[in-house]
Amino acid sequence: CYKLEKMQYGANVWIPDPDAVWVSALLLQDYSPGEKHLLLQLSNGKVNYPVASPSDLPPLGNPDILEGENDLTALSFLHEPAVLHNLRVRFLDYSSIYTYCGIVLVAINPYDQLPIYGEEVIDAYSGQDMADMEPHIFSVAEEAYRTMTREEKNQSIIISGESGSGKTVSAKFTMRYFAVVGGAAQQTSVEERVLASNPIMESIGNAKTTRNDNSSRFGKYIEIGFGRKGDIIAANMRTYLLEKSRVVFQASAERNYHIFYQLCASRELPEMRALKLDGPERFRYTSQGGEIHIPGTDDLSDLERTRNAFTILGRPDQQMELFRILAAVLHLGNVNIQASGRSSDRSYIDADDRSLAVFSKLLGVEGPQMAHWLCQRRLAVGGEMLVKPMSGQQAVEARDALAKHIYGQLFTWTVQRLNSALRTQGRQSKSFIGVLDIYGFETFDRNSFEQFCINYANEKLQQQFNRHVFHLEQEEYVREELAWSRIEFSDNQQCINLIEGQLGLFDLLDEECRMPKGSDESWVRKLYDQHLTSKPHPHFRKPRMSNSAFIILHFADMVQYECDGFLDKNRDTVFEELINILKASQLVAELFQQQGNVSSVANGSVRSGKRAREHKLTVGFQFRQSLQMLMDTLNSTTPHYVRCIKPNDLKEPFLFDPRRTVQQLRACGVLETIRISAAGYPSRWTYEEFFSRYRLLLRGSQSQEQAQASCRQTLPELIPDPDQYCFGKTKVFFRAGQVALLERLRAERLRVAAVIIQGRVRGWLARIRYTRICWATVTIQRYCRGALARRLALTLRYTKAALVIQKTYRMVVVRQLFLMIRQATIIIQAFTRGTLERRRYRLLVAEQAAVLLQARVRGWLARQAYRRVRAAVVYMQCCVRRRAARRALLKLKTEARSVERYRELNKGMEVKLMQLQLRADQEYLHLPHKYTFSLLSLCVFYVFILLCVCAEHVQQAVSQASAALRAELDEERRKYQGLLREFTRLEQRYDNLREMSLLTECTKGHRRTDSTQSLSLEHPSPTLLSPHSLTPLSSSPLPSAFPSPEEVRRVSVTSPSFERKTSVWSSETPMVRECRSGKNKSQKRNVTKLSLSLLTPSFLLVCQLASPSIVCYDLYLVDESCFVRFLESQLRGQRNQREEELEALRWQLSQAISDIRVDSALSLPPGLPASVLFLCVRHADCSGDQTHTRSLCSAAVTAMKAALKTLDSDKLVPLTTDLSVLIRALSNLCIQAYQQLLSITEKRLQNIIVPALLESETIPGLSGSAVKLGTSRKRAGSDPRTVGGDAPTMGLVLRELGALHTALSHQALPPTQMEQAFHQLTYLISASAFNSLLLRKDMCCWSRGMQIRYNVSLLEEWLRSRGLQAGGAVATLEPLIQAVQLLQAGKKSEADAQALVQTCTALSSQQIVKILTLYTPSSDLDERVTLNFIRTVQGLLKGRSDGQPPQLLMDVRRVFPVTFPYLPPPVLHAEQLVIPDSLKISFLRRA
Repeated sequence: CYKLEKMQYGANVWIPDPDAVWVSALLLQDYSPGEKHLLLQLSNGKVNYPVASPSDLPPLGNPDILEGENDLTALSFLHEPAVLHNLRVRFLDYSSIYTYCGIVLVAINPYDQLPIYGEEVIDAYSGQDMADMEPHIFSVAEEAYRTMTREEKNQSIIISGESGSGKTVSAKFTMRYFAVVGGAAQQTSVEERVLASNPIMESIGNAKTTRNDNSSRFGKYIEIGFGRKGDIIAANMRTYLLEKSRVVFQASAERNYHIFYQLCASRELPEMRALKLDGPERFRYTSQGGEIHIPGTDDLSDLERTRNAFTILGRPDQQMELFRILAAVLHLGNVNIQASGRSSDRSYIDADDRSLAVFSKLLGVEGPQMAHWLCQRRLAVGGEMLVKPMSGQQAVEARDALAKHIYGQLFTWTVQRLNSALRTQGRQSKSFIGVLDIYGFETFDRNSFEQFCINYANEKLQQQFNRHVFHLEQEEYVREELAWSRIEFSDNQQCINLIEGQLGLFDLLDEECRMPKGSDESWVRKLYDQHLTSKPHPHFRKPRMSNSAFIILHFADMVQYECDGFLDKNRDTVFEELINILKASQLVAELFQQQGNVSSVANGSVRSGKRAREHKLTVGFQFRQSLQMLMDTLNSTTPHYVRCIKPNDLKEPFLFDPRRTVQQLRACGVLETIRISAAGYPSRWTYEEFFSRYRLLLRGSQSQEQAQASCRQTLPELIPDPDQYCFGKTKVFFRAGQVALLERLRAERLRVAAVIIQGRVRGWLARIRYTRICWATVTIQRYCRGALARRLALTLRYTKAALVIQKTYRMVVVRQLFLMIRQATIIIQAFTRGTLERRRYRLLVAEQAAVLLQARVRGWLARQAYRRVRAAVVYMQCCVRRRAARRALLKLKTEARSVERYRELNKGMEVKLMQLQLRADQEYLHLPHKYTFSLLSLCVFYVFILLCVCAEHVQQAVSQASAALRAELDEERRKYQGLLREFTRLEQRYDNLREMSLLTECTKGHRRTDSTQSLSLEHPSPTLLSPHSLTPLSSSPLPSAFPSPEEVRRVSVTSPSFERKTSVWSSETPMVRECRSGKNKSQKRNVTKLSLSLLTPSFLLVCQLASPSIVCYDLYLVDESCFVRFLESQLRGQRNQREEELEALRWQLSQAISDIRVDSALSLPPGLPASVLFLCVRHADCSGDQTHTRSLCSAAVTAMKAALKTLDSDKLVPLTTDLSVLIRALSNLCIQAYQQLLSITEKRLQNIIVPALLESETIPGLSGSAVKLGTSRKRAGSDPRTVGGDAPTMGLVLRELGALHTALSHQALPPTQMEQAFHQLTYLISASAFNSLLLRKDMCCWSRGMQIRYNVSLLEEWLRSRGLQAGGAVATLEPLIQAVQLLQAGKKSEADAQALVQTCTALSSQQIVKILTLYTPSSDLDERVTLNFIRTVQGLLKGRSDGQPPQLLMDVRRVFPVTFPYLPPPVLHAEQLVIPDSLKISFLRRA
């Protein structure tokens, strides 16, 4: 009835299509009962759809709000086209390969590498509810893990699908999730071994088929055991139905098992040359399919990975044994068996057959015996043993049977060894999670015994699946207290009885195998007689054109099986003589030892001549037994289902073939889940969600608190038929199609309201338009009249202006004529007068030039005459004066020869010389001092200049060296922290292993203390030599004997250990050595006096608290023997006293550290523990006993380590065991305390970040009118969400951060340290919220983005109010802020796309596209992001060179390097400390 009501104009329907299976059509006219056709609109035109009866009406389409729903059971119309369309939309449009279908996870193989399986994704799904996150294989694994830990019940994850659908990959990701979550931060050997088993099983159990390059040719069930703390402690593997026939035969375009090709690829390795291998094309068992290499696969590297896995599992010595057996199988296939005899009833093998010789050598068996029994067989006739030769074909079959048997036994032996390696000693698994990777339903052109067993197993699994789904459906109804009737669903018990029941197919097959002359044809005839003639079975049919085949109607499809080979494959026998030969081999004897202990071989039986007719266990019987054990295990656990779908046969990425997909959906039980859900109430809404969506249809109170009452009051009016809905405790349930009806009613109500609003708005717009027209008319009239008046005034003005212009023009013309005549007259006069004046001027110039020439010539002539006369006069004077001078010279020569004249001249000179000598002596006395002083000044000046120049160069060199050292220090800091974290992980692993070993050992007495726990202090702590502690020595005249502040390096946590070349107190300056040698007595006396003057009480305290070498040094300086004796007596008495107090101090110190209570610790003054510990170390060091000092330090460090362990025993950062340097030990303790403090805070924040930052509605009413949250609706069988509970809010997060900030501030932590701590915490908050946002579709809407942005702003304001933004804490929130801005921005035009790309610089291209893909409209006014817009954004992002990492999610485990700044402590004295009496260390005040 409801279907007829919805067949109206505009409805969407689905009609069959031969290519697309189903296509969407639009109904162009209403349907009335009795009509024979429907007028539909397709994409290529109109069509008339025939309708014979109302039952032939096409399926209706779901409303647009449900398009792309992540849970198929949430669809309003549950049918095949709706499921197919929803999967196509999610796979192609949203690139989402996972979709829920109730309790089933549908996984579509993308044939591409997707960045959704990293550790950051595991962290995002860990601890989250399955209904809150996007569908993922990790979500199913997390649901199983949480259910196991919460209910303490075993779980199973059943992964099925056809070959190439991705079952093995899904199983590997599931196991990897358990390994990461179960292994916590440190991955133990068990998790490594569980993951290492995958490469081994893939190499020996996987092969290339036409549908898959890595197809698993066996089924496996892996049980992963967990301890009480949820950690993996053991694992066990069970295998089912290995395809042994692939060892000897491969179809076209297929390969044998990977291990054979890996061995052939590594034949050139030195250790492989003894195997005598060749290329795979040279062996019969590897060349039948014609496919030797797989594109994109390197067999050599795959073998290396397999060998590494053997090493991890602890079996490196058995690798070559395994490889020898596999190589022997290859050589066995090349053994040439030739026929002989007249009728070819005999066969033989050449004695020099190379393959047989290599086979015998590798396995260590006798070649002639093997050649004999490959061609002969033993029979028991009348109590006698006869040897009968075999034909060539029979001998080949015996050889192939032996090869299959060896490989099967090797496979079983390998699985057993893996299980033994995955077990742990001394620990019992509390519960387990089983992962079942089993073949899905198969149907080929030719189906044989393997397909029969596989489909039988899927029939059993489908029955268990149907019953489990039905059980969950009924549990949901009981939990909600619904009045329900039993849901009928199709049960495949009849088909199962046909196969395994009495006189079923397996029974008749085993009976035929026991017959001496049983054959496939006789078995088929028995099937016809039993199930067609005597008792016809509804699920059994006979083909029309064949008498050697039969048809079974399975739950998924109708399959025709060819009976050829059924009996041989079911028997799977091998001759006992060949097995006995192999038992004699030391190499393979272990593989066949189990035959004497059990009644059959793993997958077959041994056929002997003496007991040839004895009943043996067939393959079918063993398979039924193992399958029944598997079903019992699954029934005892809580199952979780994963159905893998192969979208196309071309293995192309993101290519969707509807026909292949529908075929697999029918085969894997997804549609059966849909049918069971559709039979009940498939649509389920909480009252709050229903109220938010359909508030406009409800009456009564419009408050959220009265949602349930409003729904109960209004629904009977909206849906008259009470059978179409039902009220539960927390949800309202609807039959199929009722949500679409409510959507239509809602759309109708919105349409009516829109019409009313449009009418009112249009009337208001008309009135506004009339008013505007009236006002415009009056305005136009006013402007027209004014324009006319202005035009008249303008005309009058123009007339008057014309007259004025005419008058003025005429006056100007006459005046210009007058001026022109006047100007011409003046010009003529000027030219005339100028000509006359120039003529007169030229005459005057000519006359003046003549006079000037005459004057110049006459002057020149006069000067020439004067020069001649003067030269003649001068010449004459010279001649006269020369003659007079000669005469005077002769006279002087004569006088000079006289002695008396000489004496007269020298008489006055002697007196003058004596005076000058006296004056010179006086001046010489003062000259050296002046010269020395000036020379010294000059030297000082030059030295000062030299020092300035050197200082500049030194300063430049120091700055460059400081920069290099700073960069090197940062790099070393990062490396050291990484090494410390790795060392922490290794030490924790060592502790875990030591605890496990202690569980199995019973020791008596006290254990010896580990040598690594002792601490030796051979050198004094650099903190004891700080500048503040050496204050009394700062004025010493021996400055080079003590370190300057620049010489004391800063102590950093990231580089805690450093070496000092010489001790500060043991270093001696040249002056000290000179004093000791006694060369300078005066200096020695001065130093002695200075030393005595420095012996103040404070200096004595420094000497007492420092190393004994200080005292010895000072005593050497002091020369007085009385002072030496006094100081020695004081030290001797104090040493005896301190030795007595040292033991009590060490014990009380450990008790004070480990037994102090939290409330007492909070009441202590800031820095008191560090001060007390420092004083204790100095107090112990004064004794001078290195053994006692190291013992005290060891006790202190051990007590701190124990205190840290008691705070958090799950995740420890162990200390270094080398305690010879106290600085390194204390630095590691600082790192441990810092990391442990952050770890505790992170654990408290981890569970409240996402609810507080993403889910809390800090702005009330913002999302009240939003559309339903798509993933907030619980799946069938899940626990209902509590309503009205105390959900975490941003206030809780800020309180946690505030508590940490208050505690750090109370302990006076440096501001830089607090900035680093909150930088790490804000990154955790941002990364966790951002990752959850990318994985939750319900969070990607406009209203939710507004809420998140407000919550982030509260966090930013809190950080800024406490001054923590300088450390980069606010910058870590940038990705989350940009993601929220992306949700709130426009997403329609190309300009919007460019703005998004320019804004979201902190987001990678994958993250931006993911958010746009997940964006869900929050109301009817909003629209989905179109694919064209997403493609536009992708095109713009390609041109952006962002340095973002390729992963989709942020790394939550990222740890930033931390630096502890060195702050020199003040001078400490025990008298200054206020030590509480509760610590019981008050005796320290006596120090």
